[in-house]
Amino acid sequence: MGLSKRKRRRREELEHPVRAITDGDLERLLVRVTVRADCAHASTRNTPDGLVLTRCSVDAAVAGGCPIDCPRFDRRRAGGMGLGAGA
Repeated sequence: MGLSKRKRRRREELEHPVRAITDGDLERLLVRVTVRADCAHASTRNTPDGLVLTRCSVDAAVAGGCPIDCPRFDRRRAGGMGLGAGA
């Protein structure tokens, strides 16, 4: 890169500095995403290395987790059992 190009780039960097990221900026970016274990559609499996993976069995989760106001959310019944065929 030539000297004139380096000077021009440096001048552009000085004219348009990158704003420092604050803790408030990070809090707005970070969102708790997870598949809700209290949802009837959550299914789990164990991996060979001991991890427990939870996923949405109806594929309603997006970007790695369920939205807080997921339209497919159904509260899991006691013991994980649904209402059954007679309900």
